[in-house]
Order: sequence, then structure tokens, then C-alpha cells
Amino acid sequence: MEERHRLKVLDGLRAIAILLVMGYHYFVRWTPPVAPDNFYPYGGFGAHFWLFEYGDLGVQIFFVISGFVISMTLFRCRTIGHFFWKRFARLFPTMLICSVFSFLILNLLPQNIFIPQVRDFIPSLTFSDPIIWSKIFGVPFKAVDGAYWSLFVEVKFYFWISVIYFLVGSRLFFRSVALAFGGLVIFYVLARAIDFHHLWAIDFIFVIGALPWFVAGIGFYALYADASSRMAWALLVESVVAIAVLKLGTHVGTIAPYLALAFSFFVFLAMMKRPAWVAWLGYPPLAAIGVASYSLYLLHQYIGVAILDIARNAFGPEYPLLSVLLAPTLVGVLILISLAIYRYWEAPAKDFLLGMRLTRPAILHGSGASERSENAP
Repeated sequence: MEERHRLKVLDGLRAIAILLVMGYHYFVRWTPPVAPDNFYPYGGFGAHFWLFEYGDLGVQIFFVISGFVISMTLFRCRTIGHFFWKRFARLFPTMLICSVFSFLILNLLPQNIFIPQVRDFIPSLTFSDPIIWSKIFGVPFKAVDGAYWSLFVEVKFYFWISVIYFLVGSRLFFRSVALAFGGLVIFYVLARAIDFHHLWAIDFIFVIGALPWFVAGIGFYALYADASSRMAWALLVESVVAIAVLKLGTHVGTIAPYLALAFSFFVFLAMMKRPAWVAWLGYPPLAAIGVASYSLYLLHQYIGVAILDIARNAFGPEYPLLSVLLAPTLVGVLILISLAIYRYWEAPAKDFLLGMRLTRPAILHGSGASERSENAP
């Protein structure tokens, strides 16, 4: 979203989501029982603290935010090309600098747990699943950082939701999403019931496991656009039912996904009905982390865990104070780096790319178009 439309509460929610994910990656993901080996100098300390143990659900909160933001963006775009150019301007420059930075740092650090290859730039910079490239070339491809998987999911969502929007138009958009999503869930459940052999393909193409979270975000935007919208509530109910019926994703069989969804419901509904209840999410330092959360998400996992593993090998368990302070220090340093990337690269690069598209008609057709604001939708 452009700055003038940015909702600071959502920035704060982004900050909460990325901090949850970082907690999961720095205390749970790379130690038993989730991983076969331990890479932390503090071992399993904190691995069973519920906020860290379920911190990966921060990604699902990002998906809810994305459903909201992408809906808002679609309503402000004239063509599907316009929409994807805005997405490209938002995502590609930061992916480029962060993947190069991660590649260099991981290959320079004295560690051997994460060694990205040059070919790993292909899925990373094309926002496409490494499985596709592995099948094409017959050699294993990965992303530069494993955290990029959620971006590949996001791009698939962008494709399908933009197809729906530009096929049916804004007036029928929410109704069409509700019908398409409901039909897809029913089809998936029936296919699973008859043990359809290519069930994985349906999930791979339509990102079924993440789709209910995106749809919840669309429902929240429908409610934001029209407080009396029945279709908004239909989408929200569909998202809850789909999570319960599909039982896909992480922490199946626990209440954790429902708590994450309930928290999202609380924040979005309060943002619209009782803004004072969530005003704390707009606290400037917290909102600033949310603004820079994209680069923070791209950088944090492999670099952070590699540094933790180096500390484990260097110091072992003999320095408990160092172990306790290392993770929050890493978080603080990476936040500062991400804020610098946002200010000096991400925001200027986005403005430059959007400006290129907006000034092109002026070059071709005269000065009339040159008067448009570079932040116009």
C-alpha cells in the first residue's frame, strides 16, 4: 500500500508476526525434535515456550494481512499488468539485495550448515518453487534461504486472485471469491475422500493449505470497505470452516491455528470498530519494524542460525549469559539492518520502478500524464 493509505495497526501486526517467526527460528526450528541436530548454543532452551513453539504461525498472520492488502491493491489497479508491476516493484528489489547479501554472508561465514549455490538465485529471484527447477534441470535447487517458501505461496495467490478480480470486476469480486473458494474446498475434500492420487498437485497449484488465511484477509477487507457486507462475513466463516475441515498446515490437532486466527479477527475487527483497543500496534518503534518486516523476514533465518551455530561451536554451554543474550542481540542487529535497507533501498527502488511506469505515457503521449503523482494507484 502507498504511504498515504498505510494503516499503522497493520504495520504493528506485521511486526508481531515477524517477531513470532524469528522466535520460532531461533529457539525451535533448528533443534530436536523439529530438527535432527541442534544448532543453538543454548540447546533446547525456550523450545517449549508456547510463544516460540507456535511462532511459525506468524507466517499465517502474514497471509491474513496479505489477503487484506492485496484486495485493497486490486481495487486501486486499472489492469492486471498494473497490479503485477506494483507487486514487482514492491517485492523484487528487496529480494534481490537480500538474496545477494545472504549468499555472500553465508559463504563467507565459517560455517557449513547453509551453503547456497549460485543456481539457488533462480527460484529466489523468480519467486517460483525450487521443485519446478529441480524437475527441469534434474539437479537439486533450493532458495537462498528456506524462509522464501512463503513468498512462492504468496505469488501463486497473487496470480489466482488477480485473475478472478480482472475477470469479474470489483462489483462481483467478493462473491466470486466466496464461490470459487467454497467450490475448491469441497472439491479438495471429495478428492481426498476418494484417495485421489494427484491430491498434492491441487495443493501445489492452488496453495490450499494457505488459502483460508488469505481468504480471511479478503473477508476483512470486504468488511473494511463496507461494514454491512454480508459477503464479508461469508468469507470469514468460510475461512474458519476451511481451516477446521482441511486440517492442513502446521500444528494440526492443536488449538494454536485457531488462536492465531482469533488474534487476527480481534485485531482487524478492533481496527474497524474499536481502534483504541489496538492503537498500541501503531506505536512508532513497533510499526517501524513492521514497515521493514519484508527484508527482516528474508534475512533472518539462515544468517541468524548460522551465527548461532558458530557461537555453539566456539563457546559451547560454558557461557550461559552469552547464550541468553545472543538471540535478542541478533534480532536487534537484523532489525537495524532491515530498517536501513527499507530506507535506502526498498522504498527508493519501489518509487523508482513505479515512477518508470507512470512517466512512460508522458513520454509517448505528451505532458498530460506527467502531472500524475508517482504514488497514484
